Amino acid sequence: MMEPTPTKFRAIIVGAGPVGLYLAHAFAKANIDYIVLEQHASVHRDRGAGVLLYPQTLRLLDQIGLYEKIENDFIVNRTQREVLTGNGRVFKESPLWSMLSEQHTYPMAGLSRAQLIALLYENLPEKQERVKTRAAVLAVEAYEKGVKVRLQDGSTQEGSILLGVDGVHSKTRCIMQQLDQTPPDTWPMTATHHGLYGSFLPPASLNLEVGTFYQSRGTGVVSQIMIGTDRAHFSIVRPNSAPTAESKQYSKEDGDRLAGDLASIMVAPRVRFQAVWEAAVKETVALVDQEEGYCDKWYHERIVLVGDAVHKSTSVTGLGVSTGLNSAAVLANELYRVIQSDPEPSTRAIEDAFARYQKDRTFEASRLFDIGRKQVRGVTWQTWADWFWDRIVNPLDRCGYGGEQVRKAHQKRSDIGIRALQRSGSPSAMVP
Repeated sequence: MMEPTPTKFRAIIVGAGPVGLYLAHAFAKANIDYIVLEQHASVHRDRGAGVLLYPQTLRLLDQIGLYEKIENDFIVNRTQREVLTGNGRVFKESPLWSMLSEQHTYPMAGLSRAQLIALLYENLPEKQERVKTRAAVLAVEAYEKGVKVRLQDGSTQEGSILLGVDGVHSKTRCIMQQLDQTPPDTWPMTATHHGLYGSFLPPASLNLEVGTFYQSRGTGVVSQIMIGTDRAHFSIVRPNSAPTAESKQYSKEDGDRLAGDLASIMVAPRVRFQAVWEAAVKETVALVDQEEGYCDKWYHERIVLVGDAVHKSTSVTGLGVSTGLNSAAVLANELYRVIQSDPEPSTRAIEDAFARYQKDRTFEASRLFDIGRKQVRGVTWQTWADWFWDRIVNPLDRCGYGGEQVRKAHQKRSDIGIRALQRSGSPSAMVP
């Protein structure tokens, strides 16, 4: 049988979430042919959590011309206020967000995941032709000079490489590991926690301060709220009774039940979660599992993984989207350099580029994964040691629980960007 031979380099991106769509923009800027495959019927989805975008991530959006299109919609976080779920007492106030903004010139911004996806999708050139919905991956065939992806609808897509950006339950990862006969990961993707998320319209009577990030913690629960001028976002995370690798779907009734169980906890000074729930925009509310996991190998031949498909922490650190976008930027740079040298690179050359991408990102991604595992357990007081650290040691740390580690990790990697495509006038690095 004749093997497919692409006439020019073409990337197949599986997943139209923030990281997949960002890669699409990067490839468009680099004049790399691509297509995005999305299994859902629509790219737009209103449900889910608010996201935090760290300064170096905003720089990435600026480099592809999107920062000014969304900056007026940001919730700019300046202060973090720590409270206790039992009585709402403030036991610490941290200037971490302001410190990051001062050091890196961009703010610490919050918005909904739906807003970020809409920004990336609506401003994508040729989006109707480049993004294919209802395109669930069924199987992948790898050849010497390319890959063929078979979709559930019976159609196929051919390309030079396959990028799995399809989330924690990545079909691409499963296929890649089968082809590579990879041994089990040290930290397989496992749902250790679950979270209730949504947006709400904060009543003036709650006296929630715009620009303040409220984090309330207690035994077995942590809540987070970020406040904008006309909209706010909340999340509540709790440990699962038993960790599981199975994908679980929760109903609206499950979310309502959890909200009722947590109605009396304090999420800010003099504010119970019941008041937030009453003001919630219910169409945005979602109850989902919170997985943790880290893959030992991120690539095999012409297949590579990005974002939550390869490194995943709970939402407590707010680092998921930023970590994924920064990984995508490094990968885009590596591929750009390879294609500049050879428009039809060999599998060996592509694998070498993927290996450099994993090596470049391992320090930050693995460190932030470790920080995330420790932080979610620390702020939910899962052991006496966690309680002692959070209640006694944490108030002495000016940047918050693990905040200094996060600040240093991001400072070390603050020069990430699409260096080959950097637009004139943008800063070459955000080092302080």
